[in-house]
Amino acid sequence: MLNLRHYQNHTKKSLMNEARKYGVYSLLGRIDANPKLAKNAKQNALSVPLHLAPFNLSGHNVCAMATAGCAAACLHSAGNPAYMAQKEKSRIARTKLYFANRALFIEILRREIKLHIARAGKLGMQAAVRLNATSDILFESVTYHLGDRQEQTLFSEFASVQFYDYSKHSKRRKLPANYHLTFSLAENNHLQAIEAFNNGLNVAVVFDTKRGQALPESFTIDAGPAGKITAPVIDGDATDYRPADKRGSIVGLRAKGDAIGDKSGFVNIGSARHCIVNIGEAAPFVFIGNDYEKYKAAIKKERA
Repeated sequence: MLNLRHYQNHTKKSLMNEARKYGVYSLLGRIDANPKLAKNAKQNALSVPLHLAPFNLSGHNVCAMATAGCAAACLHSAGNPAYMAQKEKSRIARTKLYFANRALFIEILRREIKLHIARAGKLGMQAAVRLNATSDILFESVTYHLGDRQEQTLFSEFASVQFYDYSKHSKRRKLPANYHLTFSLAENNHLQAIEAFNNGLNVAVVFDTKRGQALPESFTIDAGPAGKITAPVIDGDATDYRPADKRGSIVGLRAKGDAIGDKSGFVNIGSARHCIVNIGEAAPFVFIGNDYEKYKAAIKKERA
């Protein structure tokens, strides 16, 4: 558990002077920096993201369940390429700060969340935060106290904030009431996707559907004896605010950035009204996650 007492009497300027030693000037993004997050105003939600350097780009792996496909097609690459170099530099700096001085990182984050709550309140909107906009850290496990030994998390301290993320961790149980997760389908985690869906999480699926074109009406993940799910597809590009999504849905996302033209299987074909993925027919993808043996055993059993 982190002890933040050392930083409690520091001014914001003093904290940021420390952070600048790591090349960090802020943690949360601006409310107008991401066009998709700006669409959340449709849901009366004011959202801001925390962008870290994805996968192992910083030298630290912040996406423990990453696959070859999602690492190559990460949304980190989306956006104006003219700003890519600076964007990447900033995200690497934040990630290095998180691992080098987590207490300082969390204290700065706490203060920025407080400012965001105040800003949303003035607008009469719901304050929302995406902690893992380009990472997959189990923030519910990051605990701290303010010198009184009373354990807190960002979710318990800021109970009025709606936190939400995408994740490839399928076994995250007993989540905070104000933390909404959507499972992210990759080219090789179909069993985990079925498990997550059956545990009440929606599943996000990336399609090669072009901007302005309709997504499939439904999607099936067929793992043979290991299980099968079919669910309606909702348009996940209409807004980024996943807490408003209907449970039992496939969240359809159009490929962006380096995901366009993906051949790994991470991006799914979206031209049919109903799409199906059968992992028994899948190609031998490269596995980076932790469940390769379980997946391989299921494939072997299905083909027997």
